[in-house]
Amino acid sequence: MEHLCSVFDEAVNVFVLQLETNATTTAADSTLDEVIKDIYGVLMSFVLSNPDAWAPIIFSWSVELLGQLGSKYSERKGVPDASRLKELLQIWMSCTATRTLIDVAAKCISPMISRDPDVCVGALLDTSAKHSPHFDWVVAHIGSSFPTMMITRVLYCGLKDFCSRADGQAEFRAGEKLPKIASVVGILGHLVAMHSSDIRHALLTLFQESLAENIDDHRLATVPYLLHLASLSPMLLRVIATDFVQALTPDVLNRLASQAEKWQFSPLQDLDSLLSLVVHLIIMSTDGAMSILQFLLPSVDTTTDICDKVTKCCKIILDMLMMDLQRMVFTQETLHTEIPFLDSLHSHQEALCNDLLTSRTQERSLWLGRVLAFLGLYAGEKTAADLLCEIISFAEGRELMLHFQSISVEMETQLPGAAHRAISQAITNMHGNHQVSVKLLSNIFVLLQWEKQAKDNRLSSFLRRHISAFCCYLHSVDRKISFAAISCLHIIGVPHVLPIATMMKVCSSVSAYFFSALHIKDMNEKLSAVRMCKSFVESVSEVPDTQHMLLYNFIHGCIKQENAEPLGTQPQPPSVGASRVKQTTTTLLLEENAKHGMGVTLPQSHSSVFHAGVVGRGVQKPQRPSRFRLNEVVTNQQMFMDIVYTCSLYRLSDESDSMELDVGMETEQTMSAEPSSVALQAVAHMLVEIATPDNLYNQLDWPEEAFARYTVERDLEITKKFTEYPILWEILEFLARERVALCQCSVLFRGVLATMLVYWESCRTTSTTASPRQLQASCRLIEIMGQGKLLPAPLSCMSDIFPSLTSYETHVLLRDVWRYEHENPLGQALGQALVEQAVCPRRYTETLRAVLHQNVARLSHVYTSFFAVDEEQEES
Repeated sequence: MEHLCSVFDEAVNVFVLQLETNATTTAADSTLDEVIKDIYGVLMSFVLSNPDAWAPIIFSWSVELLGQLGSKYSERKGVPDASRLKELLQIWMSCTATRTLIDVAAKCISPMISRDPDVCVGALLDTSAKHSPHFDWVVAHIGSSFPTMMITRVLYCGLKDFCSRADGQAEFRAGEKLPKIASVVGILGHLVAMHSSDIRHALLTLFQESLAENIDDHRLATVPYLLHLASLSPMLLRVIATDFVQALTPDVLNRLASQAEKWQFSPLQDLDSLLSLVVHLIIMSTDGAMSILQFLLPSVDTTTDICDKVTKCCKIILDMLMMDLQRMVFTQETLHTEIPFLDSLHSHQEALCNDLLTSRTQERSLWLGRVLAFLGLYAGEKTAADLLCEIISFAEGRELMLHFQSISVEMETQLPGAAHRAISQAITNMHGNHQVSVKLLSNIFVLLQWEKQAKDNRLSSFLRRHISAFCCYLHSVDRKISFAAISCLHIIGVPHVLPIATMMKVCSSVSAYFFSALHIKDMNEKLSAVRMCKSFVESVSEVPDTQHMLLYNFIHGCIKQENAEPLGTQPQPPSVGASRVKQTTTTLLLEENAKHGMGVTLPQSHSSVFHAGVVGRGVQKPQRPSRFRLNEVVTNQQMFMDIVYTCSLYRLSDESDSMELDVGMETEQTMSAEPSSVALQAVAHMLVEIATPDNLYNQLDWPEEAFARYTVERDLEITKKFTEYPILWEILEFLARERVALCQCSVLFRGVLATMLVYWESCRTTSTTASPRQLQASCRLIEIMGQGKLLPAPLSCMSDIFPSLTSYETHVLLRDVWRYEHENPLGQALGQALVEQAVCPRRYTETLRAVLHQNVARLSHVYTSFFAVDEEQEES
């Protein structure tokens, strides 16, 4: 055999020299090739004659010689590097000597497969351990010829070597390479490219055989052995992380738990070391990380069929995994550590968030929350913001928001802007999605409440940048969305300085929300909505220049048809059907006159007149009944006037402080208890603007009564406005607290009074109560003028007796009111001090005195409230 080795060595040396010098084959080389052929024939005759005796010997000799030759000539110039396996295999297979040797080895394996496969596999492993990586090409070629046998026997031989070292109590650390086991890993690595499915099948078969009952000690160590292989080979780790996890059913886990007590003979002698290895493998998993996590989390659930030992073990693994991930994540910036487990989870971040949102147990949610926090810290601010955005957009309930807060707090250590970026991203993305809008706004409100309790305003200050986005949702037809938006705005407040466009949007949105809240039937819900709206209006009105804008939106909004019905306006009659309109608009006058022309035309009769068509669209349909009862209308009017009162309150401005502050928190310090004169005058101008058709004849002083004949249409229009929109009377009464503001509404008083004078003068009814609408207008007019000190006593009290008078008596009393206002111009009286107990000149009360005397039988009990008895006696 030694002589044969020298022959093969010489032949390989000649072959390598030819590679280095690019020389051609000589006669001596041909002689060596003939000798090698003779040697091959002799060896094959031995194997064929007695394979049981010669095949193991010749196989061991041939593979050992191949290993020696590969190592000896590996450094020569013409031999490729061992890492270039394909080129190296082509070079050696073109050499007659090495090709003959590997052919001899293959011929010897064939009879050994059925008899003693472990001998040939053991020889391969021993040689691979001594001469790797220069022997890898031999393993690759032989393994490709017998893949199934080679893979199975290589794994089993590695298991026996693993157990044999355990018998000697040879301890080793996770990832430490044992010589023969390293060869096992190398051989499987060469075969994985072409035979990955066979390797997967062999590994699963080996694992499943270890679960059988009454197994030997070698099979008992299968799981520690496979874990050790996985620590040495990323390829095997991928197989175990994917295929094996799927095979771990509750029954399999329970069997493994019973085997764990017998693993003491394993080189990994204690359970702690084995669990540390498992955690290390999980962290190094590039594929199947999500499968591993989805396997571990349900395994800790006590409601499953898994035994307590497995549940406890899974909890320990999860705790150790969290500790290692925390250590690696917080040191990655300095050590630049890669974490394959988190890299693999990066593509499953949406599934992780959904798992957290649907988690049923607190313990599971805590682990998922920590994994998400580590993933965000590891992947950067963008990924962290995406994770937090997913959670806050779909979370339901305060418990999930607690997890959001804990995740964001943990991320703040290295990514302080992640939470704010996530909220901003969520606000931008929620447009058009109803469910997301409700959940997101509710979740933001919860965060704001917690922040307010903690006396922190970082989130509120940040969200003020998105006031426009929140205001958009105040227009939503879904009350849940609009209420959540106003609740958030109530806590957020507004910055001290607002762009004019944002200011206009805020004012119009909050007024639109208030009017929509008036339509709510449930009283508790309505009160909550209006209360939130009022609080936010207080904050907004603190911003300079917003008070007038708020008042404008509320005053002008109350006469819009969609807003006026809750405030007492009767709904408009339904419009004529489309068919009726179509018929009217398509009728031709020529055809109508042709019909009239069929009859006999008589001179000086209606038939000789040209037919001009039908005026209007026919008989109007009756008004539909209002959806709001009287008590609801009164409540809505009170709420409206309360919000107008809030907008009108006098604010103390601090010109020296221009920084942004939470005006919602400073309201009590900067707000007075009474409306400001400027705000009331602004309301008065707005009221005149919406109630009068033009700006003509809007002077303060009252003209002669006869002048009213020139403003009949204008006066009727003003009276009609007050009739259609009863809320205007409430606004006018609100202005009565400021005489200057009320004087600005002089044109409104003149218009209504002129209409009432004409009506009562021409009225043919005996009592004023027969005309309730006109009676109410007359009474409200006198009451408001009296409250605003535009009329002295007793003229200001005349409305008390109007229901007991006739139409003409009411007319003559109202004429005295006109005469008083005309002869006492309001323009002159504005600069004079008010006298609360001013005495009205007698010339304006003579008619009132005469009316009381005329109706003394019914009004004697109220006489003293108009005229003092002592005064009457002195005059008599």
